[in-house]
Amino acid sequence: MIDANWNEIPDPQVWKATDLEGSRRMEWLATGRLPSGAVTYMLGPEGIGKSLFLVWLTAIITTGREFKAFGIPQRPPSNVVLVLTEDDWATIARPRLETAGADLDYVRVICTDSDGSGSPEFPRDIELVEGAAEDAALVIVDAWADTLPSNLSVKDPQQARQALHPWKEVASRTGVSILLSGHTNREKGGNVRNAYGMTAELRKKARMTLLAQPDPDEDGVLVIGPEKSNVTAPVVASRFRIESVQVFEPSDDGDGTVPRMDWAGDAEQSARELFVAAAAAESGEVGDDRDDIDAWLKAFLSENPDCRQKANDVFTAADAAGYSRDKAKRAKARLNVDAVREGSCWYWVLPVEGSTSCTAHGR
Repeated sequence: MIDANWNEIPDPQVWKATDLEGSRRMEWLATGRLPSGAVTYMLGPEGIGKSLFLVWLTAIITTGREFKAFGIPQRPPSNVVLVLTEDDWATIARPRLETAGADLDYVRVICTDSDGSGSPEFPRDIELVEGAAEDAALVIVDAWADTLPSNLSVKDPQQARQALHPWKEVASRTGVSILLSGHTNREKGGNVRNAYGMTAELRKKARMTLLAQPDPDEDGVLVIGPEKSNVTAPVVASRFRIESVQVFEPSDDGDGTVPRMDWAGDAEQSARELFVAAAAAESGEVGDDRDDIDAWLKAFLSENPDCRQKANDVFTAADAAGYSRDKAKRAKARLNVDAVREGSCWYWVLPVEGSTSCTAHGR
């Protein structure tokens, strides 16, 4: 276990609701994608270019450029705080930032030495982040798992929540948007929750999560979009193309190019839909099969006035209709069916069109 006393925190007390801060609208760094004053967790397979997206984002924020397609309005240039554990500063991180057009005067890097080495450890060094975040719009930690102490296991739900809590406190107190990155595991299947692997608890604790994945139809293209959000309606995923830019003179050691990520337009699916479709294609489930099971599940859940069925009843009925349990689960993800626990039973609840669930209507 780790020491949770990472900062001087006043003792809790009982407040009248009217003595607390008044209601205010949600603020966004990137509308529908990166909330301000909150933690977002981004995950994706290793080696697909997630770090290039973080560089692209840093360039946008530090120059104050407008990028409406990704929900970023024009605003004054803002500081971005970087914690980088995977990329060398002088040969990888800095050339990429410069190639992307980032204003390095607005970039703060937390490390031990001037060559960028020496990663901080959290929550031990969280006060450094809080101090830097006071005048920043965004904090990026790439990759977050590398900054955890060796005696902490985020596979354990309690320790995972303990590890993430200081970040939530910093975000809440400073209003900064915090983006933590990590890798998906190698488990196959269409249940996106399984992709979080050892960091599955982060999906529960983070206000939003972003899912990065390769575009199955075009090499060199990355698709990034919200996978889970409890603060806004879903938005479509975004496509980014990785280009090579000539920066240095070619030599025997390399061609002198630096990769840069460029916007390539909106995707036709959400990040979750794309994930499920890719898993289905890999397992041999074709489009007609998906349409059939999706239509069947929607009809089955709609048989009840409250648009819900016990999970076990869904599996039994699916088997009788000739569909496997895994196919039913993939259809559940594609249809954004909610799983709700009542007592000892799990129910599948069909969302009502417009992104609210049947339970939200009190049915």
